[in-house]
Amino acid sequence: MPPWAVPVADYLAGGLRQTALLALVSIAASLVAGVPLGAVLTLPNRPARALARAYVEIWRGLPILIILFFVFFVLPVIGIRVGTFTAAATGLSLWGSANAAEVVRGAVQSVPRGQAEAAAALGFPWTGRMRHVLLPQAARRALPPMIGLVVNLTQQTSLAAVIGLLDVLEAAQRSIERLTLTGGSPHAVPILGAVLAVFFVVCLPLTLLSRWYERRLR
Repeated sequence: MPPWAVPVADYLAGGLRQTALLALVSIAASLVAGVPLGAVLTLPNRPARALARAYVEIWRGLPILIILFFVFFVLPVIGIRVGTFTAAATGLSLWGSANAAEVVRGAVQSVPRGQAEAAAALGFPWTGRMRHVLLPQAARRALPPMIGLVVNLTQQTSLAAVIGLLDVLEAAQRSIERLTLTGGSPHAVPILGAVLAVFFVVCLPLTLLSRWYERRLR
């Protein structure tokens, strides 16, 4: 094993921990905010539905990179200062929650209308219809695209490097630069290959799980 490998591996491990934590926080926040938003998109109340739709269209329609720049560079202008991790988690969560809301909306609206009508005839309010009738059936339909969203969010954590977060990609880039300055050889292929392998090992099983579950639902 070359002498540079162990220090670089330790440095990449620190970046990997940041990447894993960022992915977990972003996924959790996206689901916690996205599921209620998706339910609101099916409300009969038009103003509430319009507000939720505006949120979804704004954050779903912007590239993640632009959202990260907005959170990290624009918010300090109005007096809101955030660190790199908080900015990255906020930006990814805004984009993820908007997409999760759209997934939930589509899944709820795919449930046959007669189910909601029957629950209403039995005296269930909208919250009761959602909780006991619609969401349990929609969950099965929403699971494959939700797994796809989780994979997408995990992959998009690499964009946090552009605002200076020391994730696994930023750690790889700094290691390449340091080796270039000290030894003249960047060793970019094995270092970036290790980063590629990490994302592949994490994302491929989730992608296969999503495809398998989708085939089973059919």
